[in-house]
Amino acid sequence: MDTGEASGFGGGLRGVNEAAIEESGLLGTRRGCININRYEIIFLCVGILAAITTDSLTIVRLVEIINDTRNADFAYAILLLVNSVFLLLFLITGILYQRITDIVVFFITAVMLTIYVIVHFIARMKTIDRHDTYAKILLTRLIITIIFNICFVPLAILVIQDYRRDEFSKRLFGAFPAERRPLKIYNIFDCLIRINTMLSISIFILNLYNFNSFEWLDRIFLAIGIPLTFLWLAIGSAMVRLENHILVGIFYLISLFQPGFLCYCIYNAVINTSTYVTSATIITTTFTVPTAMTTNSSVIPSTLFTSSMFPMNTTAVPNNLVSVPDALYVCIGTNFLSHILSLIFAFLCIHNFGKGLKERVFNNRIDKWFQRH
Repeated sequence: MDTGEASGFGGGLRGVNEAAIEESGLLGTRRGCININRYEIIFLCVGILAAITTDSLTIVRLVEIINDTRNADFAYAILLLVNSVFLLLFLITGILYQRITDIVVFFITAVMLTIYVIVHFIARMKTIDRHDTYAKILLTRLIITIIFNICFVPLAILVIQDYRRDEFSKRLFGAFPAERRPLKIYNIFDCLIRINTMLSISIFILNLYNFNSFEWLDRIFLAIGIPLTFLWLAIGSAMVRLENHILVGIFYLISLFQPGFLCYCIYNAVINTSTYVTSATIITTTFTVPTAMTTNSSVIPSTLFTSSMFPMNTTAVPNNLVSVPDALYVCIGTNFLSHILSLIFAFLCIHNFGKGLKERVFNNRIDKWFQRH
């Protein structure tokens, strides 16, 4: 590749030699490290540093309540750690494979977590001692979040604008959009199944903390469901990389379990939501009012009054910023949508079998070994 041709990749690819532009990576052909711009490296470092810092504060909070694992704060802390790991994966794959879908998901989720941190800080500071260790952790996390976002948001916008040119896929498949479409569809599919996996794990944890009379069953779901979710993720990725129709059948078979589990979680959430609202009660009070009315030198006996108060509905205020059933509703709805979209884009990926994706992208040693066997 000569210098003139290399300079045509403005911003997205630098003018470097053939070997440096693309390398064989674990998830397929990726960009060479020398081909990653400085602002992308800064963006990656800021994201990793932010995740490590906030996770450290979350772990400190977990240590404080380690003896109270039934506390919903314990569940939310675990969720933050799990989501943080997936966010880092989105960030790393987005940079190395120049996937705009991964970067957009990372950006949106990071903004949502930032909003949660701010709202959580405001709500908690009204109910706890400001000199408490937990209050200091919340304040530190808020300050760090604001500082990182000042650097993070402009870099994220810059990266997204650069990736819209889709230079890396042009390098692999050419300038015609129709030739690049299989890679775009796969990138979206891979992004969706990872989102679905992240949400599924969140639901398994939240459902366990949505305490009910079937807690033993929820523990079984947690123990079996999380490994099955990762197996579903691995099979979904492998079936496209290997273009294997047997794996396609297994993928869709395992996918049938997800809607059933979501329906079970919805049932639990609906039942437990009622525990936050005290049912209407009728309070009957009997009391005696003495009367000192004298008639014909006789005293009228004390009169017995019975009073029935009107039914009163009182809403119990949960100790948590967001109740577990409410969080379950959000996760279930989002998970159901991501699951349906995963199946749709899986079908589109299957339709693109034999169009060069396997040969041009999935060509590392592991892929080639599985393809031969």
